[in-house]
Amino acid sequence: MKSQSDRLIILAATNRPNAIDPALRRPGRFDREIAIDAPANRLDIGNVDASIDFNALAIATNGYVGADLMALCREAVMHCLEAGDGNTVSNADFVYGLSVTTPSTTRGYAVGVPSGLTWDSVGGLEDVKLKLQQCVEWPITRRETFLRLGLKPPRGVLLYGPPGCSKTTLVKIIACTSNATFLSINGASLYSPFVGDSEQSVRALFHRARLSAPSVIFLDEIDAIVGSRDLSGGGGGTRDATQESVLSTLLNEMDGIEVAKDVLVVGATNRPDMIDAALMRPGRFDKILYVPPPDLDARLKILHLYSKGMPLSPSIDFGSIAERTERYTGADLESVCREAAFAALRERKDEAGVVEACHFEDALISVKPSLSLDMLKQYAGFSGKFGKGTRR
Repeated sequence: MKSQSDRLIILAATNRPNAIDPALRRPGRFDREIAIDAPANRLDIGNVDASIDFNALAIATNGYVGADLMALCREAVMHCLEAGDGNTVSNADFVYGLSVTTPSTTRGYAVGVPSGLTWDSVGGLEDVKLKLQQCVEWPITRRETFLRLGLKPPRGVLLYGPPGCSKTTLVKIIACTSNATFLSINGASLYSPFVGDSEQSVRALFHRARLSAPSVIFLDEIDAIVGSRDLSGGGGGTRDATQESVLSTLLNEMDGIEVAKDVLVVGATNRPDMIDAALMRPGRFDKILYVPPPDLDARLKILHLYSKGMPLSPSIDFGSIAERTERYTGADLESVCREAAFAALRERKDEAGVVEACHFEDALISVKPSLSLDMLKQYAGFSGKFGKGTRR
């Protein structure tokens, strides 16, 4: 390159800058490096039609690059032609296009979530919902207020509580309502038999999250991904060494030299005592929220929620059922409603038309509570140690 004429300029393009030899990336060879990220103002791409809400589309296409937006427009036009609506492309066509296109920055890590989920899709847990909205939605919808008050959005939120208490469902609602890019990874997809692959997966995940910010990274069963380190020096094994290396990489990505701006990490676990203390400090998991079993009012809301589509007899007293289902989780109550419908089907078969109170009685006999008194005592100890993160 030194022998070339001064009038010769070499331009190169790559998707993997870190794979290039450092000898090429020094001044005198490739003097300038320009990073082309996903467009921040997606409204400028394409012709604006007054009949289409391009502002809403720009918000919904977080993480889309120019080629992705072109594919979205193509899918919308094709859907319009297939529907036979003439030459007018409507918002409904773009909604369909959004359902069949994904941003390039999230491929391999994006997770499909059920559409239509709202905060009302989970009964009870009002304090937990409010805290999650403050952590996830407010930094996006009230960005100017955050800047004016000097507030920094939290970097991490940890949800802990008994199994079946809607932790994962709450995260799915975040993905549906926040308009942020939603990425997820679990232990099965993270760990690899090849040395260094797991750590690289974590770095690649955060790199994609930064490219498509604002974004949310979900780590389900985080205690299985990065458990607590053995400070005694005992134990060992390939799994332990890899897990410690993954933990170190995660710590650096969440609160290292390169700040993960506008990236929120949400973790969920049933065992907060198994998570390393370095992850539990402010600056990493700033908010630690206890997702408790449903109380009486929450159980009543959950029963109404899961029986909404059933033809119910007026004789059913959900208040009485809620009082008798102490230590039932949300998943247990969903199973009670489903089992009551099956009881009606078994009794009348094809002639079944109404779910009666006796069918719920049969369901309560067959569906037992998942939580025991010992488990509740254990989680009471966890909430005393880690806090609840809510007003109660």
